[in-house]
Amino acid sequence: MASIDKTKREKERFVALSFCRADLLFELNDNRDIEFVAGATPVLLGKTAQEMTATSFADYIHNEDVKLVNELLDTASNKGRLDDATLYLKGPKGMKLRVSLSGYRVPDFNNHFFLALKVDPHRGSFGKIEPLKREEETNLLETESFAQAASERVTSFIHAGGDAQVSMLKVNHLDKLLNTVGATDKQKLLGEIGSILSESSLGGDTASRIDDTSFSFAHASTVDTQAINEKIEALAAQIHPDGDMVQAISSTLDVDGAGMSEDQVARALIHTMQRFCENKGSVRENALSDVLSGMMTNTVKNVGFIKEVAKNMDFDIHFMPINDLKRGYVHHFEGLLRFKGERSKESPYHMICLAEEVGIICDLDMAVVKKSIERVHHFRQTHFLPPLAINLSGASLGNDMFMRTLYNMLKDSPEMSGHLLFEITESARIEDLPKVNRILQSIRKLDFEVCLDDFGAGAASFDYLNGLDVDVVKFDGPVVKRAYSTEKGNDLLRAMSNMCHDLNIHTVAEMVEDAAMAKHMQDCGIDFGQGWFFGKPDPDPIQYANKFAPTSKVRRK
Repeated sequence: MASIDKTKREKERFVALSFCRADLLFELNDNRDIEFVAGATPVLLGKTAQEMTATSFADYIHNEDVKLVNELLDTASNKGRLDDATLYLKGPKGMKLRVSLSGYRVPDFNNHFFLALKVDPHRGSFGKIEPLKREEETNLLETESFAQAASERVTSFIHAGGDAQVSMLKVNHLDKLLNTVGATDKQKLLGEIGSILSESSLGGDTASRIDDTSFSFAHASTVDTQAINEKIEALAAQIHPDGDMVQAISSTLDVDGAGMSEDQVARALIHTMQRFCENKGSVRENALSDVLSGMMTNTVKNVGFIKEVAKNMDFDIHFMPINDLKRGYVHHFEGLLRFKGERSKESPYHMICLAEEVGIICDLDMAVVKKSIERVHHFRQTHFLPPLAINLSGASLGNDMFMRTLYNMLKDSPEMSGHLLFEITESARIEDLPKVNRILQSIRKLDFEVCLDDFGAGAASFDYLNGLDVDVVKFDGPVVKRAYSTEKGNDLLRAMSNMCHDLNIHTVAEMVEDAAMAKHMQDCGIDFGQGWFFGKPDPDPIQYANKFAPTSKVRRK
């Protein structure tokens, strides 16, 4: 009896220890039915453990991911285990629950699967089910939905031990054939092309139509893309005699290296596909494979460059003046990253976009913060220097580790208060406005001001202004140009400027290129101007010393 109690106690201890890493634990038999389940199942899945026992594990997987989960388990059966694969469960009351899945097969337990599922802490745990958006004619995913789905599923497949790839399919003359056939045959042709690609893709639903003749899909490396080409060509010939002119050509992307994680590899793949789609008009049909592979190689090379530059802080900060429109003096500077050497003449814009899309922008932003503080210290040793605005991506603001590091750095540098402010770029990447706002307020309490960049660019600008308490907003260049060139644009900018002043928020207009434009911005109620009229970015801000005022601090609230 004591032995039985001890065994039971040991089992309970192991289960308890497992919950240090997981919210749900499963044991699945060969049919993938549930032999054992533990965890907060009533809260997360709407059923008790007893109700779930002997039911199919697939019953609790969101419909979009059922096939994917089967593929992951099949792959893990051969590889032995899977680590941190992302998938969605069916939560109670139609909720969609994002989880991270890990597990392995245990030969000593009839080769059963033992799985640990943890609610993903990086995104909202629960959310209403939002079906992936689809292109109507083919039922394939729209480009944005494909990018999201492919990134997650490629990563999950790699975590399960599989080899995942992304392929581009160009169906030459498909557009001509679609103009030839009737509506019924057109619907059949596009629908069946969609089915062929979906069935071969990860999870049976990771394919997209890019334009009239181009498609992309994520798949296991074992998929025969040439066989898919032949199926599509045969389908076209079957539907119409002119279908013989259709030629399907595919190109598959593989990546390795640059020290990227699996998630970054997946994002790099999607980044390459998106850039290809943006420039596909200039690509010769017979050069598809070479161009795609070259772009992927370039993406990996650039990721490696960004990581190395961030690690060694091997870049410059150039100071661009932002002037008081009434008094003319330099109110503060914006710090702009500039690469060295061969890339010194290139705009860093595309590299910064790549860093954001691949998920390494936090490293680059932190390096820029450190370098900026270093440069401000250097110049303030011998000269008065107006404050410097440092750009921070919305993606970095949403990263807990980045923000903790930044806060502690500023808290330990009280001598920098009033000499730095932070400019929020790419605010659309902020997923949790209340959380980010709380962190920003803690930074403002240390006497570091915050500016919201690109204001007026998109309908969401007012949501960000409502959700984030800031000291300054910078109006987007196109908004400024429209205000200068059209009466309606002028009235809109004037109204937004008045609104900001009512909220005790200062305003900046960018892309101010001449005296007339500067005067017009002042008439619209704008406080500060930025543009080549006031000065170009320069590594030495002291060249603008004749425009410095005795004090250049943004007025506090």
